[in-house]
Amino acid sequence: MKRLLSVAGGLLGLLVLGALAIALGLTFGGLQKEAKPASQAFQSPIETPTQPPYPPPATPTPPGPPATPTVAPALVPRCTFAARPAPAEPGPSLEAYQFSEPKIVLTHPAAIGIAGWLPDGQRLLITRDVPGANRQSIDVFDVQTGELSTYAEREGSSGKPIWLAALKAVAYLTLVAEEGKEQPIRYRPELWISYGSPQQVERLTSDVRGALAVEPDGKRLWYFLRSEPDRLQIYDVETRSVQAAPLDLAPLRYLKPGLEWAMRDRSPEFKMVWRPDGSQVVLYSQFWTFLLDPKTNSVCELDLGDYIAERMDIPPWALEAQWSPDGRYVAFITTDSLQAPFWRTELTVLDMETGERRTLSPGPDIEPGRHYVAGIAWAPNSQMLTVLATVEYRDGATWEGLYLVEGATGLSKRMLPHIIFPAGDAGWDLAWSPKGNFLAVTCLYGPLCLVEVTGP
Repeated sequence: MKRLLSVAGGLLGLLVLGALAIALGLTFGGLQKEAKPASQAFQSPIETPTQPPYPPPATPTPPGPPATPTVAPALVPRCTFAARPAPAEPGPSLEAYQFSEPKIVLTHPAAIGIAGWLPDGQRLLITRDVPGANRQSIDVFDVQTGELSTYAEREGSSGKPIWLAALKAVAYLTLVAEEGKEQPIRYRPELWISYGSPQQVERLTSDVRGALAVEPDGKRLWYFLRSEPDRLQIYDVETRSVQAAPLDLAPLRYLKPGLEWAMRDRSPEFKMVWRPDGSQVVLYSQFWTFLLDPKTNSVCELDLGDYIAERMDIPPWALEAQWSPDGRYVAFITTDSLQAPFWRTELTVLDMETGERRTLSPGPDIEPGRHYVAGIAWAPNSQMLTVLATVEYRDGATWEGLYLVEGATGLSKRMLPHIIFPAGDAGWDLAWSPKGNFLAVTCLYGPLCLVEVTGP
């Protein structure tokens, strides 16, 4: 009896399922009659432009999960300048300057890097590589007495150390091996401060990313976090407190039309350089150059050059930037190559009152259209700057000549034409003293040299 009931129950269930299938079929058929083709169901209000034949990415990106829709960021406005700009003050001629033969003031068996002059114009903040190791000492060198004071030792060469005038201390990054047994070993940067010797150091944070910058009065240090790379952190050296800057950089990293292929897989770090009066700061990276007013939190975008797709990988971008001491100009070392080794680097000078931009290379082409600028340093009068530019290419290496360039006109003159200098990292090989009487430069085969400057 139970078996008969089971069979009957099964037949009843089949009849119910059949009825449901018929109902669903009728419903689906009705929906199909009302549905529109996909091409008619959605029409984009924005016409998709035909893309020019830019080169493809160097490495194909493997397919990943679907992108999460995000709100499109507002485009950053272009910087505007005075409608009737004041003309630049006429300065002394190039012929009015005389440079002495370089004098060796410090030797070392490995490379010496020039981070900059201290405000007294007598001491230099430098780095010295440890021979045979990926280590550096961070030193203060007195060019008159020859006294060398080591402030710290660090792993790697993660950016320039920064002089904190309010503390008479040095802020710097060092690399630390991450815990674990991964091979190769991974390293992360940490931010430290030295108060005068390797025994007087403290770690500020182990969560840091990118370059450091200090406000002109030396009282506040700016840096980025690894955990929050789009939010600047501000360390007050007097109160020893840290606060986040109100500016969020994430909305500023907008995709530029025609460059999506280059930008989607890259998140370049920003560098910073302060206007000498502390009123503005230039934030620059591979795809964006912004001018920030820290008081109003307003941002505009600077243009470093026209993009010519036939001869450039990407639009010109800055490797190094320096304000002139009076805040009128910003000098950049720029390139239009996507990645190293760069096809060329150039000097770009931007007049921050008129918006006038001048791009040049004082040195000759080593091949048609190929030339290099390796170092820049402003004179205290803000009218001249010295430039290391390639004059010779042999045995796979470039050799530099020392040039004097007039900022307002771009006119240049090679100084000490019988002497060549080694190519180094941009911004590490040249510094003009605050009093204008000396130029610190890295000489051939590595020693630190001083060039005495006489002129108006």
